[in-house]
Amino acid sequence: MSTKKALMAKIHIAKKELNLDDATYRDVLWRVTGKRSCKDMTIAQLQDAAKDMQNSGFKPKATPKHGSKPNVTKRRQPLINKIEAILADMGLHWNYAHGVGEQMFKIKRLQFLNDQQLYKVTQALSAHQQSETLKAAKEAAKPKQNAK
Repeated sequence: MSTKKALMAKIHIAKKELNLDDATYRDVLWRVTGKRSCKDMTIAQLQDAAKDMQNSGFKPKATPKHGSKPNVTKRRQPLINKIEAILADMGLHWNYAHGVGEQMFKIKRLQFLNDQQLYKVTQALSAHQQSETLKAAKEAAKPKQNAK
């Protein structure tokens, strides 16, 4: 979704959650931007309108930009917890793990992998973690050169 479309959607959600009738909504837009319709606004004007609605009490819900933890059976939860720990240690998000699963098995979400595939994703992430740890240790051990 483009930034403009996303901002327009956010403003329309705010309108609904703030219980603004159409006339009041358009008055707010006019007061903030000098325009009565979102489609006529620039991105900066849309941002201003969204900010004004937030100041009026609209609380936008956080959008999951980093993927979400898969919902799996209790039996598979230890593998998901291991993946979560590896991702946290490396500062990566769930989308990274989902991407590894898709690259390895052409399946977009980890929860759709079978047990063996999920285990292989865990092994791949663990190997990547060890590789990155060794690389960081080598970088730290290198003597620093004086810049002149």
